[in-house]
Amino acid sequence: MWRFCQRPGRNAGASRVGRAIVGWFFLVLAVTVTQAVTGMSPVAARGTPLPSDAASDTLLTWGGGGDDDGELGDGTTTSRSTPATVNLPPDTKITAIAAGDNHSLALTSTGTVLAWGNNNDGKLGDGTTTSRSTPATVSLPPDTKITAIATTSDHNLALTSTGTVLAWGENNDKKLGDGTFTSRSTPVTVNLPPDTKVTAIAAGFDHSLALTSTGTVVAWGENYGKLGDGTTSSRTAPVTVNLPPDTKITAIAAGDNHSLALTSTGTVLAWGSNSEGQVGDGTTSYKRSAPVNVDLPPGTTITAITGGRSHSLAVTSTGTALAWGENVSGQLGDGTTANRSTPGTVNLPPGTTITAVAAGDAHSLALTAPPPVSTTTLQVTPPNPAADQDITLTATVTCNVDTPTGTITFRTNTTTLATTPLTTATATHTTTLPPGTHTITAHYTSTNTCPNDQSTPVSLTVAPPPEKPDEPVEPEHETDEPEHETDEPGLPITGPNLTTTIGAAALSILAGVILSYAARRRRPHRAT
Repeated sequence: MWRFCQRPGRNAGASRVGRAIVGWFFLVLAVTVTQAVTGMSPVAARGTPLPSDAASDTLLTWGGGGDDDGELGDGTTTSRSTPATVNLPPDTKITAIAAGDNHSLALTSTGTVLAWGNNNDGKLGDGTTTSRSTPATVSLPPDTKITAIATTSDHNLALTSTGTVLAWGENNDKKLGDGTFTSRSTPVTVNLPPDTKVTAIAAGFDHSLALTSTGTVVAWGENYGKLGDGTTSSRTAPVTVNLPPDTKITAIAAGDNHSLALTSTGTVLAWGSNSEGQVGDGTTSYKRSAPVNVDLPPGTTITAITGGRSHSLAVTSTGTALAWGENVSGQLGDGTTANRSTPGTVNLPPGTTITAVAAGDAHSLALTAPPPVSTTTLQVTPPNPAADQDITLTATVTCNVDTPTGTITFRTNTTTLATTPLTTATATHTTTLPPGTHTITAHYTSTNTCPNDQSTPVSLTVAPPPEKPDEPVEPEHETDEPEHETDEPGLPITGPNLTTTIGAAALSILAGVILSYAARRRRPHRAT
């Protein structure tokens, strides 16, 4: 650097000036780099949790019957008036359950099936006719994985992952569908039509149903018209139900002696025994051997169906329940004991929404949805404003029963700011607030089934307007050099309280002093 600063023909004073200028240059450069580096910040990575398995390793059971066949699965033959725990094999998780008259089934998370209770006719499927008070493993064919199960009094059905159907138990009524009258103590394959893939199964008292991937239905077993093929002939293997043209079925259900099907348009078909009006077509004709339309109320769309001994239930798209058929025990839930040949509304508690139904011999069950919930969230932009600065308030409403409609009222802890209609699920309002701390909330007022709601309060501190800085005072320096204006960019600032203009001026003055001094040192001496 010393050699770089020296130039030929220059004296030692000039060299010293050069070294001083270079030193100041590198000082300014070092300050600039330091400020740039200290403005950087690290970036942190975040992880997300993994989902968990929802299957259960605990199964509860209660009740029992006079036969004491061990259908509770707790290792005893004692009836229970409160729930007891089923003795599952170690490390077993259950995903579905089904109950017959005096035996029980459970589907495991690995696609196997357990059974316990009465084992007449081999309906436990373990290759014996010995009753079991704890779960036994159903003897499935090798490499078979089950995805759904169904059972009734004396026979069982299982749907495999490949779309085939297995059956076992009592077969005097041909309900196993294997082309024989022989009862089976281990599962046999149902003789489905060629190239048929099944997506759902249902078991009646002595008949069986299967829904295919193309939206058709097949049926087999005893036939009082409940096979729906237009005859009353029993079938040892599946036959196709005579659906109306262009009808696609999405769900099936079986009562004791009648059958139900839900169509893709939300209507319901029914066939079979109708002595109690359970077919729901407005008649009590003894039987229907082919599907007929259930006489639903106008404008009704059905989302789920089920069949009991001699009555039927359906869930509507609005969350109500309909019932028809036998009502001697009040199983239709309409406040009477009179049979109905067309669907009537179940008298649900006010505000109740139904999602699923089940029918027994002479009783009914309904699963309700959680109470309606709406959540209002409030976002403030900018989050830390100054006075006289626009603040945008955005409220978003989510609702578990409907699309939110209504208004949002924005409030502080002292005043109401505005009431704004919802646009889709959001509402916004722009305002200014005085300096201080404010508590802001958004109040949702619903105009439909979403309940009213209030957001979690947001605390907002508004800063006062910034004070204007004092005018900078130029430092006084004695110099022989005239002042010069320059348009060159400012130099880096070395102190947090100096402006760029002051820093550049100070360095310029210092450079002028050094150059002036150097100039005086180079002036030749005059003779006196």
